[in-house]
Amino acid sequence: MEKSSKLLVLMFLVGMLNFSISAQMSQIKSTIDQIEAESHLRFLSADELRGRNTGTIELNIAGRYIAEQFRKYGLNPLGDEEGEYNQKVEIYESKPPSVASASLHDMVFDIKSDLGYINGKNGEIEGPVIFLEDPSEMETAELKGKIVVTVLGDIRKAVMHTDQIHKMEEMGAIGLIEIFGSGQQFPWDAVARYLNSQKMNLGKIDSVQGLPRVWVNDTTNVLSQKLKLNNTPTNARIQIDGLKKRSVDTYNIVGKIEGTDPALKDEHVIMCAHYDHIGVQSGKGLDSIYNGTRDNGIGTTGLINAAKYFSLYPAKRSIVIIALTAEEKGLLGSTYYSDNPKVPLEKTVFALNIDNSGYTDTENITLLDTARTNIDQFVYEAAKEAGLGVMGDRIPSQGYYERSDQVSFAKKGVPAVNFKMSMAAFDERISKYYHQPNDEFNTIDRDYIYKYWISYIRSAELISNWDQKPYWMPGDKFEEAGNKLYKKED
Repeated sequence: MEKSSKLLVLMFLVGMLNFSISAQMSQIKSTIDQIEAESHLRFLSADELRGRNTGTIELNIAGRYIAEQFRKYGLNPLGDEEGEYNQKVEIYESKPPSVASASLHDMVFDIKSDLGYINGKNGEIEGPVIFLEDPSEMETAELKGKIVVTVLGDIRKAVMHTDQIHKMEEMGAIGLIEIFGSGQQFPWDAVARYLNSQKMNLGKIDSVQGLPRVWVNDTTNVLSQKLKLNNTPTNARIQIDGLKKRSVDTYNIVGKIEGTDPALKDEHVIMCAHYDHIGVQSGKGLDSIYNGTRDNGIGTTGLINAAKYFSLYPAKRSIVIIALTAEEKGLLGSTYYSDNPKVPLEKTVFALNIDNSGYTDTENITLLDTARTNIDQFVYEAAKEAGLGVMGDRIPSQGYYERSDQVSFAKKGVPAVNFKMSMAAFDERISKYYHQPNDEFNTIDRDYIYKYWISYIRSAELISNWDQKPYWMPGDKFEEAGNKLYKKED
């Protein structure tokens, strides 16, 4: 074949490819009507839903609305009961104790000033102290019947992993006192307010015990010095009283669209977003409703759009769509699902989470994070078709990857990313709306949001139709968990 003929063939093939891509994006645009999509967002972020706080009837109304959209579009229900989409998430709410103290080395720390409550039940425990400057020292220590005292590291990170706490319990420790010393980047007052506030946790009230655990303020390092200098065994006492707990009524909403490919439909791609926000808060001026349009009404609406599109044009892989509860309470809904999946995680090849704080850049979307998995190419392609670019994490100091629901799947080994609106910086353009009562529908750039939605759907379509499996890039923090989940050999 002559060179000119080969060139014509090549140009024809490229043209056909471009036509195919344009046709698929055109199909998404013709399916996802902007006004209809915005109506979902208007409802979810309306004042009548009072900020969708976990444990409120308003969040359950939002959940019912999402479930009925799933039903309208014919998603297979994966709820706890036949024909339903609701997965009950076992959560209890704890109100901090009215009385709490820790006593050791002739020093008394009280919840009213210099103690932060983390865990424990009403009552008093007393026992000998074992001081560990580094929690890793417990591996060779005798903890049975003792109250462990240790010094906190950087509290922005996982100060002491849950597994370490469980290990302490298994080794027979009866309590834990952690010292908040000098050099911390957060003021004690702010830390104490958080620790001693009302919280939600996974579990049933009857089954929740846990190691009694408190933080004590020792920014002058008086207690630390006494512990380091005094090798004489000493006793400590932890007292807790007035702690109250109640069960919380809340749900994940889970539906599935069966894949079309006989070989690939047994593999599943998760599309997820949290639909809760922070509710009504007093003392914030005339408007006390935190509507949560950006965080995360936009993401939740993205799921409803995806349900509509993939019900009409299913992908080769099966798609599981999950509206997650209690993200604002500590990723509780996604943690519960990843512990109690409706589709086995080893049959789940990817999780595409959509979550937002806000945006400062309407020309791009943000992928949290680029180069973690092998799917980046598809996000770039989808965004380009929607008229957008793609940026990686431009403010890694915020630790966003670890703060949103995709990390619950990543910890189990499932390759997972966060599909966010684009932020160049966490500045006043973000803080003006982030967790603020004026995060309302009438403050958003509607055309940008529409492009964002269709690029999310197109990204999921490209990933779900790919004939190769997504995976963690070599050396990623979660690669080992992925190898274990999918039983890959080193």
